[in-house]
Amino acid sequence: MSDRLVVRADLAIAVGDVAARLTGDGSDLTLAATDPLALWRAVVGTPWPTGARLRPGRVAVGRLADELAGRGVHLDVTGPHGRVVELGAGVSSPAGRALTGSAAVRPGSARTVTATARAALPDRWVRLGAVAALLALAGTWAARRR
Repeated sequence: MSDRLVVRADLAIAVGDVAARLTGDGSDLTLAATDPLALWRAVVGTPWPTGARLRPGRVAVGRLADELAGRGVHLDVTGPHGRVVELGAGVSSPAGRALTGSAAVRPGSARTVTATARAALPDRWVRLGAVAALLALAGTWAARRR
């Protein structure tokens, strides 16, 4: 897709108890959320019009990133601890490809992602998620060395 999208945004978003603000001018947008993971869960759990679908999970993030990149739009998703993920135009990340199927996804720093996950999930799930992410990255690294 090559239809370039230009956006001017200053939008307050509330889904359930989660608040966020989408701002930007041109092709660079920022979605600042009080709890980015809760926002994602709330969005995918919201009833949509007939025919519209948004699937939860990492593959959905990859598809969204590819769609944004195809339209020339760059999106930073931030939370209280910093940038959680970067999506769309101008992003090329082997880690994003390994985790979501799209190189147009770049996770934030390990510190930011861990702090965001820790704030949103019970400790047991944070530990399991961290182990899974490390295994995925180690597998990607090992495959590239071959």
